[in-house]
Amino acid sequence: MTTTNAALNEKLGPAERILQSVLTYTDHMVHNRPGLVMKDGRTIVGVRWDYASWKLEEGVKVVYRLTKQGNKTTRIRAGVLGADGRVTEAGLEVGRWQAPGLFPEVAEWMYRQVAEVWKIDNEFSARWASYQFSQEHRDLKVVLAAFMLVQSRKGEPVMEHGRMVFHDDDYRDVGEAMMLIYDRKDDARKGLDVKLLLRIRELLELPGIAAINRELGFGKSARHAFLGRWVKAVHRWLQYREENPNLLHGLVKAGFKTSVVELACRSGYEPESEKFYEILRWKQTQAKDGRRHVAIGKAVKAAESWDKMTEEQICRKVMKEKPGWKRLISLIPPGVGLTRAIMAAAIEAGCLSDKDLVIATPTIEELGLMDVQDIKDRWQAALRAAEDMRAANIAARVKGKEAKEKLAEAAETALKKAAEEAMKAMRVYVFVDRSGSMEASIEAAIRLITRMLPAFPSDRMHVAHFNTLGQEVTFKAASAAGVAQAFRGIAGTGGTDYGAGIRALERHKPKDDEDVLFIFVGDQEANVFTDVVRHSGLRPMAFGFVYVAGNQQLLHRAVEDTAKDLGIPCFRLEEKMFEDTYAIPRTLRALIASTPVSHVARQRPARQRVTLVETIARTELLEKPAWAA
Repeated sequence: MTTTNAALNEKLGPAERILQSVLTYTDHMVHNRPGLVMKDGRTIVGVRWDYASWKLEEGVKVVYRLTKQGNKTTRIRAGVLGADGRVTEAGLEVGRWQAPGLFPEVAEWMYRQVAEVWKIDNEFSARWASYQFSQEHRDLKVVLAAFMLVQSRKGEPVMEHGRMVFHDDDYRDVGEAMMLIYDRKDDARKGLDVKLLLRIRELLELPGIAAINRELGFGKSARHAFLGRWVKAVHRWLQYREENPNLLHGLVKAGFKTSVVELACRSGYEPESEKFYEILRWKQTQAKDGRRHVAIGKAVKAAESWDKMTEEQICRKVMKEKPGWKRLISLIPPGVGLTRAIMAAAIEAGCLSDKDLVIATPTIEELGLMDVQDIKDRWQAALRAAEDMRAANIAARVKGKEAKEKLAEAAETALKKAAEEAMKAMRVYVFVDRSGSMEASIEAAIRLITRMLPAFPSDRMHVAHFNTLGQEVTFKAASAAGVAQAFRGIAGTGGTDYGAGIRALERHKPKDDEDVLFIFVGDQEANVFTDVVRHSGLRPMAFGFVYVAGNQQLLHRAVEDTAKDLGIPCFRLEEKMFEDTYAIPRTLRALIASTPVSHVARQRPARQRVTLVETIARTELLEKPAWAA
């Protein structure tokens, strides 16, 4: 290993952990549906979550795993649910019942990754939290905010010879800032809403998280979870909204009333005036110890109701008041329902954001509003503005061919937007193991490449499959059909030589200022291929490895050992990351951003990519808003 590579690898220690946190189990720390948690050695956390429900049969609760393909849901019996939450079948434990909410194993794993980075570099972890605040991965933001609120660097005085010489850095301020910055419109998408503020506490109260904090010396109690500055930050958050009633009214109108009440209760907030309770329509009763003194017994205004309104009256009210989509849905009386006229009025009044319109596509289609040109134009404009791949999931729920095609096109456009900046001065090579034991890797590669291909410029993404012979794969179209056609007739057979795959693509040399990422799909049961990579002239800066289960007891680690020989990072990826439609853009951006920048590329600042580590290291620490300082 060269000195340069050794230094680079040392620097990449925390970056690789960040990448794992960002890419692995993305958006799976919280499930809003019940599920079945089962042991699974193929996952990093050792378990997996499956959507499930139970049905009372002959006096016992029978649990069924639910899988959905398109509009069809398949029920598979898993076992019987006991009073202790365990699910058993024929006397054997299958797993445990998991209520909606935090998935403890994943939450604890993510928190542990943050803790490991903190132990390596306190300041870097604070900058990571500051950087992540502007990103869209909400679960990771919650984990980082929680950690920053409790970690031990809190601005304490530093003494020398009995005198204070200065105050230590206060990184808990970063956690507070993540909770409090939410007022300006440009920060609204980045900020943590009231539900996420509650989730931070739920996370810190998980037994596994509390144990990690005790292990790190955060807090002193062995009986109670340490919350750090959570209570203090929540009090500031609530006080600011009490002092600015329009903000509190806005939360009520947006449907957050119950969450605000819970936040006040969980933090022990005591408002200054009765107005706080009036706006929340929260009737107060005296506590047993008589400590309460504001608005005791005072009547509150009844919640707004549209129950006695006709369809015509509702349409007029929608056009006049323009309520937000979520609030509108909550107010429509069941006896009327969401009719064609109400939906049309809501779209015309601007009650639905671009994202709301995309999500509501099946309803718009069902109500026959795709035939109304003005509405169709508005819907198409929303698709063009799509920032994520939500449309790909929604396409499975619509019937019309045109709507399906438009949704698929919107998803591909969103993916291209996400990867466009990250792909600057970047070239990607994908190698698919098609040896005898790897029939599954071909299917996995088809799914992976189908997701990736639309995002990458065709002249900077190269694909090959290999056994003992490597062959380049070309695509007639950058689409699912194009990928399926390119792999048609290819079966798993023969031995395994990763070097054959490299040789099949070595004629596609990268430009001098381009960085290179290799992605392998297989089980790496082969010998190292270090010399082939060096002689190819392709000079990869990092490997990505999608493990497809072949031999569970790995005897060889060809990809990881080759990366080690070359002195470059190898990022372990899970295939299901690319099944999560919403996470694909973030996955690709983070993977590319974590690939080191070559020495040659650094000589050309105009084209240079900036790695994730460098981006984070340059991020200014978040500061609390002026009103909270």
